[in-house]
Amino acid sequence: MSKGAESPVPNNPAAGPVATARGKRPSRGSGRRPGQSSTRIQILTAALELFATKGYSGTTMRGIAQRAQVDPALIHHFFNNKDGLFQDAVSSRIDMSTLFDSLMDEEAEAGLKNRGERIARTFLSFWEDESTRPALVAVYRTSLLDEAAAKAFHDQIEAAFVSCLGRTAPEETERTPAFTSLVAQLAGLVMLRYVLAVEPMASLDFEDLMEWLVPAIEVHFDRPPQE
Repeated sequence: MSKGAESPVPNNPAAGPVATARGKRPSRGSGRRPGQSSTRIQILTAALELFATKGYSGTTMRGIAQRAQVDPALIHHFFNNKDGLFQDAVSSRIDMSTLFDSLMDEEAEAGLKNRGERIARTFLSFWEDESTRPALVAVYRTSLLDEAAAKAFHDQIEAAFVSCLGRTAPEETERTPAFTSLVAQLAGLVMLRYVLAVEPMASLDFEDLMEWLVPAIEVHFDRPPQE
C-alpha cells in the first residue's frame, strides 16, 4: 500500500485528474481535458509536486519552471501569480463540490452498518491515492504556515466532511460537536502519516491502520449524543 512522505476558495478547474469521490477511490482522468494545453498540465503537475514537498513558501515560480522544463514566462502566461497557480494546481486534482459524495451514496445504500469503516476508507482513500495525495499534502503542509490560500482549502475540506457526516445522520443533529471532533482526529492522523511521515504511522500497512482506526471512529456514534 502506498504512503505519503491548506472563507472558501473557488474551484478553478484545471487540467489533470479530478477527484469526484464516486466509488471507493477517486476517479482518475483518462487524458487531458479538451482545450487544455499539455504545457499547462505539465506546469500544474510540477507545481503540485513542489508544493507537496517544499510547502508554499519553499516553492518558487522559477523552481516550478525548472521542474516542468518550461520557460518561466510560460507560467506567468497561464497563471497570474504563485497564489493563483497554487489554487489551480489543487483544484486540478480535487473537486470540493463532490469530494465526499461517495460516502453519502454508500450510507444511502447500506444504512448504518459498518459506518465507521466506510467513513475511514472514504476519507483516507484520497490520501492513499497517488493522483490526489500531492494536492492534499500540499494543502495541509502549506496550511501549517497559515498561508491564506492553503488554509482556506484546508478549512473547506474539513467543513465539507463535517457537513457530510451531518447529512448521513440528519436525525442526530446533537452530534455536530462529535463530528467536529472526529474530523479533527482524522486530520491529526493524516498529518502524522502523510504530511510529516512520522514512524511507525507512516509505514503502517493500510489494513492494519483500519483495524486500529475503525473502533475509534465507531465510538463517536456509539456514545449518547450529549456526551
